[in-house]
Amino acid sequence: MINKENSNLTQNLKNSAFWKRLLFMILFAVAYTFAEFAVWAAVIFLIFYNLLTGGSNERAVTFGRQASAYIYHLLLYLTYNTEERPFPFSDWPRPENMPTGLGYPLTPNPGEATPGRNPSPQPPNPTTGAAQSVSETTATNPNPTFRKDESSPTE
Repeated sequence: MINKENSNLTQNLKNSAFWKRLLFMILFAVAYTFAEFAVWAAVIFLIFYNLLTGGSNERAVTFGRQASAYIYHLLLYLTYNTEERPFPFSDWPRPENMPTGLGYPLTPNPGEATPGRNPSPQPPNPTTGAAQSVSETTATNPNPTFRKDESSPTE
């Protein structure tokens, strides 16, 4: 049994794909450090910008969203959750495709309703697997959850 484990280890150490990925992981770990620094610089800039002007700098916010998405892609690769290498081996994250933190994209896809005005996506019907209509969801869940930014009828 120990011989089998040793032969597996020897095969794994001779595997060029392992060493190639390790090299990329080191490269992306360095990129992560720079990206983290850039996000913190954007955070500090936005704090002072908001303090001085009372508003937000849209370019800095967009950069923060892009850099955060890039860090997310880096971490997915570093933790073996994906084999897709982040930028510069794939496209730079685009803000319109990134989540806003509110549960929906920054801009709707063509043909979709304006974000924030519809209830959360409905869970699939447990019997058919198809998406439930609002009436089916209300029947199975009398207290459906809606996004926080929706106003209630009493407001």
